[in-house]
Amino acid sequence: MTNAWNKRWSIDARHEVEAAPPSLIVQPLDSIEQINWSLPPSKSHAIRWLALAAQSEQDIVFDGMKYAGQDIISMRRCLRQMGVPIIDLDEGGNPVGEHPATGDQPSPHTSKWLVRGVGKNGLEAPKEVIDAGNSGTALRILMAICARFTTAVVVDGDATLRARDHGEMIEGLHQLGVLTVALSEGQHLPLSIKGPWVLPEELHVDVSKSSQPTTAWCLAAPALNGRLLLRSEGAGVSLRHSELTKSLCVNTGAPDGFFLGQLEAWTPTVPNAEVVLPPDASMLAFACLAAGVCRATVRIGKIPEKEESIGHEVLTEAVQKLGLVLDGTTVSTTPSSTIAEVDLRHANDLITPLAAMMALAKGGTISGVAHAAFKETDRTTGTVNLLRQFGLRTSFQSGYLVVEGEQKIQQPDGLVETYGDHRMQMTALVLAMGCSEPVRIEGGHLHEVADPQALERWEALGVAIERVVNP
Repeated sequence: MTNAWNKRWSIDARHEVEAAPPSLIVQPLDSIEQINWSLPPSKSHAIRWLALAAQSEQDIVFDGMKYAGQDIISMRRCLRQMGVPIIDLDEGGNPVGEHPATGDQPSPHTSKWLVRGVGKNGLEAPKEVIDAGNSGTALRILMAICARFTTAVVVDGDATLRARDHGEMIEGLHQLGVLTVALSEGQHLPLSIKGPWVLPEELHVDVSKSSQPTTAWCLAAPALNGRLLLRSEGAGVSLRHSELTKSLCVNTGAPDGFFLGQLEAWTPTVPNAEVVLPPDASMLAFACLAAGVCRATVRIGKIPEKEESIGHEVLTEAVQKLGLVLDGTTVSTTPSSTIAEVDLRHANDLITPLAAMMALAKGGTISGVAHAAFKETDRTTGTVNLLRQFGLRTSFQSGYLVVEGEQKIQQPDGLVETYGDHRMQMTALVLAMGCSEPVRIEGGHLHEVADPQALERWEALGVAIERVVNP
């Protein structure tokens, strides 16, 4: 590895974060009656679609990208490094010129993206490190894609992604004869990957912690040079996400055997060469929490259909127990609520805002969340600790999150820690609206991972939000 690479990438990311972590100072309003809320595009759909489009032989337009989060943009950036042209378009479908000030970010006038597929064998091994940012989904897909290259590729991510366990993907690479070298002592990332893959008859994947390895190998399959049987081991979690992956593959031309783990090459093809991205169903949780905290009516621009919700429809099925009413695209409060029991085995992203909603209603239990410990942070104990800072009592016991009911939000004492997790930061931002004094929240930019509008919608109501750097 060259000196230039070491100079840029060998810095301990934990020290970078500790040096000057940005935070927010939120001054809540006395009352809010109505909130207008737009859900960002689904990053689960977008990241998968981008991987398929890049390996197609088409020009494919993605509509609904105006408020794409940084996880999606990370995937876009890495595919561009692999030689995939991605062009910004305005609402009318006209190209938007790139501006030097935006860097690797889409132009602010962008509503659509045009992806020019390079074919299943057209991706190039990037010469520079590819940085997946905060996105575990993007990283693991890229790790699988890089297994085809005969030259070494280095993959990396931000501090939270470096701290996560990527052992299952690394084990999969080793089963395919791919060489991996960890370039930072004690961490999986940065990681050097050098193929090419040599396909065994079977690839064994543990799905008890995450469905992302299944997704990764399916989306790398267009370039396979033979057949590969994907063997799942363990009790599967987040299975709706891997089912989404397999459906997208089959709908773009992959054999039906994908549903049984029988992978083989195909050239992804999209009818009409246009994809409309659905809203992110998991982000609806924050709109519902806002209705409960502010006792306000929340009007949502568009709510995804059940088949687009990839497991997060458990929230809409539970809202009435949480003292909320979802009428079309409007969320409001109701005086009646009951003890709720919700299983998040296939939707663990909801754990933190859902626990907050339960605490403000009649309480309840959340099951199926043990695998939430393997996200950006341990969201099981992290949720308990975050809510405690607002005076909300919860506990994690024997795989269950137990939430006491009919609680009141209390003013936090000092900086609210969010543990580098965007969903915890966004939960804290909403809970701050139930306080009487300013609230200081760690992570001034964390929301941009999934919802760039998270601050703007409150500022539009007159909430003062100051972005500061901690001493």
